[in-house]
Amino acid sequence: MNVTIRRFQPADAATVCEIFYRSVHEVAISRYSAAQIDAWAPKIPDAERWLQRLREYDTFVADDETGKSVGWIAMTSAGYIDMLFCLPEATGRGVAAKLYAAVEQAAALRGLTQLTAHASLLAQSFFERNDWTVQYLETVVRNGVAIPRASMAKNLR
Repeated sequence: MNVTIRRFQPADAATVCEIFYRSVHEVAISRYSAAQIDAWAPKIPDAERWLQRLREYDTFVADDETGKSVGWIAMTSAGYIDMLFCLPEATGRGVAAKLYAAVEQAAALRGLTQLTAHASLLAQSFFERNDWTVQYLETVVRNGVAIPRASMAKNLR
């Protein structure tokens, strides 16, 4: 898929919230139960709350050739990749790889030596293909439901 990667803008807040929700409900359902999906993302997040949160991150958005946003990624200044989500129609088409490349470049420019993430079962294989290693497996509880994930890291040296 041909996409343009750009920096997140405040006007993107509602769109990234929808991408998150659709990605969890339509893509992650392949690895999680319906109860886990509903606990993870019970509704589309509040755009204003997420806008405040994402202003503190290095956040990149992928736009397709029509200008529609199809994915996004967010990393803290310390190199923690907190979110990476793509629309179902963009999944498996190289969008996540292009978003990830933008974040890794931003991390290198910051002089970071390591990236970390808590990866979903779906994202774990993506990160492993990009030379990340699992530090440990864990289960978090969201809205009373246990959701497995992996703590992962990648050295940038």
